Amino acid sequence: MRRRTMIQITAAGAMLAGTGKMRFANAAEDAGARKSLGVQLWSVRDQLQADVRKTLADIAAIGYREIELFGLGGGNLGEKPFFGLSASEFSASLEDVGLVAPIAHFAGDAMNIGEIAEVAQQVGVRHLVVPIAPEFMGFEGGEFRILGVTGRDQLDGIVERLNQQGEMARASGVGFGYHNHQMEFAAIGDANAFDYLFSRVDSDLVKIELDIGWALVAGVDPINLLRRYAGRVIAVHLKDYDPSLAGNDDSVPVHAQLVEPGTGPTDFRAILAILDETDVEHRFVEVDVSPDPIGSIARGFGYLSGL
Repeated sequence: MRRRTMIQITAAGAMLAGTGKMRFANAAEDAGARKSLGVQLWSVRDQLQADVRKTLADIAAIGYREIELFGLGGGNLGEKPFFGLSASEFSASLEDVGLVAPIAHFAGDAMNIGEIAEVAQQVGVRHLVVPIAPEFMGFEGGEFRILGVTGRDQLDGIVERLNQQGEMARASGVGFGYHNHQMEFAAIGDANAFDYLFSRVDSDLVKIELDIGWALVAGVDPINLLRRYAGRVIAVHLKDYDPSLAGNDDSVPVHAQLVEPGTGPTDFRAILAILDETDVEHRFVEVDVSPDPIGSIARGFGYLSGL
């Protein structure tokens, strides 16, 4: 492990042991000039179930400045839609530790965008993002499965819905975007599904949140993507893909091969450089599966901070 990375993680551990708002404010200041380094809260979903406020405090103590929400939409807009907290309670918890929540993932088939936006804006959300199109979700034997692209008709339906959702989002005063997995890079004629989708959606209404790890799973160079779609990418998920973790065991799921930056083969120094060059504002570390989620996001922060 790099010496600077170890220093960052050690410092984060020391802050986690302390209390008080000043410590968290100092963590954000110590993060330096990096741009909007944050965490997708899916990484710490189990910790959120146990203790929302402590989890947010742990994230801030590491040095992160932003979080990205997940799970809004559908029937989850009750009195306490933020992991069991009301909007005012969640906002106060963010303020207490010096975090902001500029982006929220929501159910991809939800069309009550105005209602979702009204709730999300109460905690500072400025963009709503579809994490996965419902056409790409399925269940088999009671387990969730990611499905593939079936053809242009399927993609045309997704385009139509994204444009409608984007229009409603704009009318509600928030931005709107779409987050990829690997299936969007499947071949469609002489193009791929990702290019097909984003050549047909309204570029003013539907922005891109590029998941670096899933692009790598698909064998796509994220740097080329970021250059090609410069100006349309509002955020990225920073994670690596290490297929060697599967070895010769085909039963090891892809999710287990998606790892925090610094523990896989990808050159994140080059990725951060292109993010700066193309002015991508929001950069969220995400670790889909980890036996130690807080440790994983701390290591990711330490590595990226040392570049």
